[in-house]
Amino acid sequence: MSHYRIKIEERNNGEKRYIPQVSRLVNTGGWIKRQKIVWDNILTYGHEHRTDSIIKQSYSTEQDALENVESYKKEIDKKNGEEVKSVTYKMI
Repeated sequence: MSHYRIKIEERNNGEKRYIPQVSRLVNTGGWIKRQKIVWDNILTYGHEHRTDSIIKQSYSTEQDALENVESYKKEIDKKNGEEVKSVTYKMI
């Protein structure tokens, strides 16, 4: 299950920028396995969303960032709904 947050950056001039983010679990290590949570930034290209841990896209209002998170969640839910849940075969 993914978690979402909005990263708030306050600039030296007092301006605030809002960056929507989504979490993912990453497994690392060779002999000893470790898990850590990585936060990826949600990027919007037209009507499509992508995530990236280095590139960021910020918004001037928290409401715009919240709308981006909700839009991303809807897109992910839609993709999950279109995935194949199970496959069965009928032998003849």
